[in-house]
Parts: sequence; C-alpha cells; structure tokens
Amino acid sequence: MLLPVKTRAQKTEVVSNGGFTVRINRDETEDRKGWRVTWNNPNRRRKFFSDYAKAKEEARRIVGDLRAGRVAVANADGTDLDDLSRARRQLLGIDTSLEQAVKEYAECYRALGGRSVSGFVQAQMQRMGKLKEGIIAEVAAELIAEKEARGKGKSWVKSLRVFLLNKAAKSLTKPILSITSEDLGKFLSQWSGRTRNNYLTFFVLLFNFAKGKYLPAGEPTAAEMLERDVVTPSEVEIWTPDEAKRILDAADPDELPFFAISMFAGIRTKELALMDWSQIRPHDDPDESHIEIKAVGSKKQVGRRIVPILPALAAYLKAIKPPKTGRIVPNVNMTPRQFKVAAAAGLKWKHNASRHSFGSYRMAEIKNAFHVAEEMGNSPAMVKKHYFQAVTKAEAGRFWAIRPL
Repeated sequence: MLLPVKTRAQKTEVVSNGGFTVRINRDETEDRKGWRVTWNNPNRRRKFFSDYAKAKEEARRIVGDLRAGRVAVANADGTDLDDLSRARRQLLGIDTSLEQAVKEYAECYRALGGRSVSGFVQAQMQRMGKLKEGIIAEVAAELIAEKEARGKGKSWVKSLRVFLLNKAAKSLTKPILSITSEDLGKFLSQWSGRTRNNYLTFFVLLFNFAKGKYLPAGEPTAAEMLERDVVTPSEVEIWTPDEAKRILDAADPDELPFFAISMFAGIRTKELALMDWSQIRPHDDPDESHIEIKAVGSKKQVGRRIVPILPALAAYLKAIKPPKTGRIVPNVNMTPRQFKVAAAAGLKWKHNASRHSFGSYRMAEIKNAFHVAEEMGNSPAMVKKHYFQAVTKAEAGRFWAIRPL
C-alpha cells in the first residue's frame, strides 16, 4: 500500500505589520520545492513560490495591503496582477486613470446593451468623418456672418442673433452634435404657438447649416424631429372708421405723417422709419401720385414697389405740407408714441392695426387680392387670408372718406 508523501516544513518566518501577519514556510514534496506564503483574510489563503526572494516580497506586499484596508488587493492572485499590469500598459500616453477608463467603458457597454464598444465607436467615427466639435454660440456666429454677407434683412438677422446667441447659446452649452431633440424640446417649452414655431424655424436653420461641418450630412437633425405647434388663425385687429379718425386727430403735427401714411398706405412701421420725404410724391394727377418703397428698405427685400397715394392720404399730405427731403418719422422707435396717441384718443393701441386697416378696407373697396398684395408688399394668399371679407363695403366707404380737421 502506498503511503502519503510527507511534506517537510522548516521553521515559520513571520512578516507582520500593524497587527496583520503573513507566514512564509519552506515547502518540499517529491513534486516541488519552494516556499509557501499563507495568511487569513478572513479565510485561510496561500500562494507558492519557487524563489524565496519573491515569496518574501509578496508577503510584505500582502501585509501592507491588509493594514491599509486593501483586502481585495491583498487577496489578488498572479492572474489578477497580470491583468492589472496589462490594463495599465493599455493606458500609456492617455491622460486618465484606470478607474475612470473602466467606469466609462462599463457605462458604454451597458448603454449599448452588451454590443461591442469599440465596434460602435468605429462605426460612429466612420459616420461622422472629420466633423468639428462646436457649441451653438460658435455655429450661430458663423451662420449669422453668412446671412449678413448674403444681404439678409437687418431686422431678421437681429432677431436670429438675439435668439441664438442671447437665449439658446446660454442654455444649450453642449456641443451641437450632442444636443438631442429632447434638449431642444425642453428649451422651447417656455414658449408656445407661433412664437415657439418661429424659434423652432431658427433651430432648423442653424442645424441644417451645421450639416457636413458640425453634424453628419444626410441625416435628420434634432431640430427637424420636433413637431410644430398647431396655431389657430386669429382675427387681425383693425381700427373702425371712427377710431381711425380719433387716432389721426390726436396725433401731434410731427407724428401725424407717420399715422396718416400707415393708415392710408399700409406701409410697415419699420419700412416707414427708414423712408425719406423724397419717396413721397404727391401729384395733381392721381395716377402719378405715389409712394416709392425702395428694395433696400423693404422688410423682406422683395424689391421696389409703388404704393398709390389715395384721396384720403392726399388730403392729409396737403394739410401737412411736407418738405421735399428729410426723415418722415420723428423717432426710429415709434412704439411709445403709438401708445401715447392711442391713450390721448381714448383707445388702447392695437398692434399693426393701421396696416391691417389699410388691407381690410382696401380689399373691401377693390376686391382684388393680387392688387392689394402688390401695394402691401405681401403675398396674395396672405392678403386673402387676413383681409378678404374682413369689413363691409359701407364700412370701407366711411374709412376712405376720412379727412383732416
């Protein structure tokens, strides 16, 4: 009968540190000769080394880790340490810790549902090509510069700048490539209706501009994925013939031209603010009497247009006795004066009511959307939508019969 082979163990060497101990014993059998390192944490653990120096070095490491509370490190075997060493070599030249690298990898792995992280990254890199990283402020600045260079209207560019740089860029600070439709939706939730739709249009313009440089080309953008609010058409506000007369009677002499031209020619406030008296050309022949709106001063810059000076406006111009040249409006911003004149007339100011009054009463008089659209610098569809059958022919007659005191 074969008897068990006995192991001959020599005197135990103890390595201790702060109450923790690790033992080193000579360990010899017929199959091996070397040193056995043992310790308890919490169960009995051991490692075998053929070289005494390596056994002593490992014992010191283990007892040091135990005292420092690094239990998992103390219990690590050779395979664990080799894995750690290889992982560290992978991070050579990369400014990050092993812990951060593992944390980010684990987050990506979970987010991808177990798919290959490196495979996904390579596919994304191929998809994005050489895209630049830019935040909204940078991309918007480029967009605005391009629109200015192409001669877009100053008022429109100002609105674009105020929204993108003063509002959006301060709240959406991530790279534009990282901004999601959820981010945009949350930001736009502070507005509704037509205002929200207008701001969404600015975002669509910005994100489309970024395609190929900051965003992948050929893909729908985060802005394009958002739905627009359903806007119920509202009735335009106009002055009744009596209210229009009261507004004109309450105006001071220096502001009367502004109110009369707005009321009886339908010229936009911003257009009128840029005009000069040389563009107002009354004539004894009604067919020759007109107002010239230059292309550079028109809101949409759709080109030069001619607006007839109708009898009501001709009567006011005759009473005003305008100069040949010089500015028509006393202030570029006429809003304060508009509210002041309305209050003096015992009325509440209605936004764009003078222009809307012209369109409504003019349509009732001539019933020609194309003609009115040309005079107002608008589309026939818009004129028909807002002004068709807005007032009766009798009301239009009373409006066009208004004359100065």
